[in-house]
Amino acid sequence: MVMEKLLFYSPEVSPRLRYIASHLIVELLGWDLDFTCNYDEAISASIPLINYSARPVPGAVNVCPAGLLEENNITPQSPGIEFHEGMPVLFRSFATDDAGFDLFAASFFMISRYEEYLPHTKDMHGRFPFRESLASAYGVAMEPLVELWAGQLRNNIKLKYPGVVFPDRQFTFLPTIDIDIPWAYRNRGLWRTCGGVARGLLRGELRETVFRARVLLNLEDDPYDTWPLIDQIHEQAGLSPLFFISAGTYSSFDKCVQGNNPEYRQLIGRISGKYRTGAHPSYYSYLDGRLMKKEIGQLSDMTRMPVLRSRQHYLRLEMPVSYRLLAENGIREDYTMGWAESPGFRAGTCTPFLFYDLMRESVTPLRVIPFQIMDGSFRDYLDLDQGQSASIARNIVQRIKDVKGTLVTLWHNQSFSEKGRWKGWQNVYTDIIKSAAG
Repeated sequence: MVMEKLLFYSPEVSPRLRYIASHLIVELLGWDLDFTCNYDEAISASIPLINYSARPVPGAVNVCPAGLLEENNITPQSPGIEFHEGMPVLFRSFATDDAGFDLFAASFFMISRYEEYLPHTKDMHGRFPFRESLASAYGVAMEPLVELWAGQLRNNIKLKYPGVVFPDRQFTFLPTIDIDIPWAYRNRGLWRTCGGVARGLLRGELRETVFRARVLLNLEDDPYDTWPLIDQIHEQAGLSPLFFISAGTYSSFDKCVQGNNPEYRQLIGRISGKYRTGAHPSYYSYLDGRLMKKEIGQLSDMTRMPVLRSRQHYLRLEMPVSYRLLAENGIREDYTMGWAESPGFRAGTCTPFLFYDLMRESVTPLRVIPFQIMDGSFRDYLDLDQGQSASIARNIVQRIKDVKGTLVTLWHNQSFSEKGRWKGWQNVYTDIIKSAAG
């Protein structure tokens, strides 16, 4: 017998509870559900029942609440991670229930990014740092916790209701590429070019200075002009990458080509004509609504289409301000959710989810697509070689395939250059592609 709907009982169905129950059951398990606060309706239900209360219901899937989902404010939380039947869990329960922990509260804590609203020490770029996370403290950053907990819920349901058949999830792979610096030497403008030459000469980098001159004279290809190679790699693999494009803002942290540069506009036109694209708002935009609006508008003008996707430069996010600004500027999908300093699962998940605004206690239309693997995490933050990086990446790919989630990688056009600090890193990327396809 195939069933398609669950009944979810709780004495009070708060916005938090409705949000996370819908995410776990509808998005991850593929079933519909109804909610009820009526105990008599719950115990007489003719469809599978999840009882989210301290009062057990015979025959139902019983989960004892930890209290987080009944709250409507942000309070200090120190749930800690324990192990239950070999699985890392939050909000361990010692009541007589089926889960052994409040998997709904645990999942909400992770994907709402509750810990990022709590007091913490920011890094030099104003970001919530990996070292402050629960995942880092307990060594579970490489685990898709929310998918594991949803799997536990699925098993509990099937144990109580053997006739339930859940639809299969499918593993998917979405490669994404950020365009921070489209060219290493070309189209940088007179003063930036002169400054680069002067710095090279002062440092005694004669070979690089000569190479720069040859590139500017069109005697050599610009090392960051990797667009044909990017096309070739993805076409051979049957993949279509998503590009995040800077609108051309320049600052000490933004080294992109100016947005009015004809060759840059031509490049953007070619990319947006072939691939899906999104905005790459500049370093200071994450708290500046006017700057974000200006840049998204400029990119829309360059691509001649609405800008619906985004990833913040330097992965700068301030909860919930940055996400509010993105939504107010027409962004429907954000791809910033990941750590700069480490690969892994920042929100404990490899499944897209709607952003829940904890300050307003409401679900928003903004869909968050987390990434798990970034080139710079390995090379710049962890100082790993290509072999070590490929090994870690393969493990992450396998964990995502195990739970049939969505693998999202973040690479940059210069990482394909096989020049300087990125020599050999093209192999890491193609190894990820092979792992995902295998």
